[in-house]
Amino acid sequence: MKNILALLRRFYIFLLFLGLQALALTFLVRNNRFHTSEFIQHSSDWVGGIYSQRAQLSEYLRLGEINDQLSLENALLRSATPENYWHLRTDVDTLRDTTTLQRYYYRTAKVVNASVNREKNYITIDRGTLGDVRADMGVIAGGNIVGVVRSASEHFAIVMPVIHSDFKASVRLKRSGAFGSLVWAGGDAQLADVIDIPKNIPVAQGDTIVTSGYSTFFPANVHVGIVDWVDDSDNDYHLIKVRMGVDFRRLDHVLVVSDIFKEEQDTLLNKVEQQDAANGKR
Repeated sequence: MKNILALLRRFYIFLLFLGLQALALTFLVRNNRFHTSEFIQHSSDWVGGIYSQRAQLSEYLRLGEINDQLSLENALLRSATPENYWHLRTDVDTLRDTTTLQRYYYRTAKVVNASVNREKNYITIDRGTLGDVRADMGVIAGGNIVGVVRSASEHFAIVMPVIHSDFKASVRLKRSGAFGSLVWAGGDAQLADVIDIPKNIPVAQGDTIVTSGYSTFFPANVHVGIVDWVDDSDNDYHLIKVRMGVDFRRLDHVLVVSDIFKEEQDTLLNKVEQQDAANGKR
């Protein structure tokens, strides 16, 4: 309290001047139409500017919430595309009846950690088994392939991205429909390789690579990337360099793809393989 009184005694003349100045301006504005209109106009501009800055700040602070909402809407929209439905067909003579069942579901997640400079890179997302995320689920971002879930705890999951030396996925050339395998040879995090496409299949720079739909990780026609260049110097197959559609250095939100039919398909395949193995022992 003593400090406040001392401060007032020290600057009372200046404070008195400010008070009298404010009083004079008030009388001037109230008793002069021109000054009144100018004050109202400028005060409106000031207040509007303050509100605008506050709105921008509020919007900036809500970017995380907005991104979460957009990711959820993206997941719902992607779930409704035709590639995510299984066509159940029944044939009776020439009559064909087709019914669709949804096969793929999408769940949103955020990237909380990622590496891009190693031979075996990994991505950590903030959704695990409590969020219905499990191993062998595909991961995409912005409509582009990202990788496959390797392991999941209750709250987190580890994703093996395309930029991992052990990654492999079935893909195809969108223009010709030819199938191959997507792998990564290391180095540039934006370039991957498509192998196993014979040289008699035409491939050109700018061709689009998409998923084949042959695996239980991804639906068909998920964007992989664009052909950057083609090396035909060795053996009977193209070595196709693909510029990835996703930027792994700026990865933020992802969608985890769940194949409802995966367990059924894997069980059937294992049963056939076991039968073949038993027959081979006879």
